[in-house]
Amino acid sequence: MPGPRISDATVAHLDGRPLVLRASPRHGCCGGRALVPVAEVGPPADPDAYRRLDAGPVTCFIDPRLGDQADELGVELVGFGRWRRLHLTDSQGIDPSRCEEHRDA
Repeated sequence: MPGPRISDATVAHLDGRPLVLRASPRHGCCGGRALVPVAEVGPPADPDAYRRLDAGPVTCFIDPRLGDQADELGVELVGFGRWRRLHLTDSQGIDPSRCEEHRDA
C-alpha cells in the first residue's frame, strides 16, 4: 500500500486528527540548506497544496516536495506522557535545489 507506515500508537495519539508530512527547511552553521521531513498533527494551512492520502484510519497530507520518499517513511510515537512526539524513521534530507519552487531562493 503506498503511503507512510503509521504505528498503532501513532493512530491512537492522532485520535481521528489528520497527519501532515512536510519538508522543513534547515540551515547549517556554515551555510547550506536542506529540507528535512517532519510529521505534525492537524491539517495544513493550505490543504490544496498537499497530496491527500488515506493510510488506513489516518488521513495524511503529504508535501509534494517529499516526492516518493513519503511512501518509505515510518511514523512512530516516541517519549512518554506529555513529552510524546511524532518521529519519522527512514527519512533523508532533500536538496532544496532539486525542488522547483526553491531554485530561485
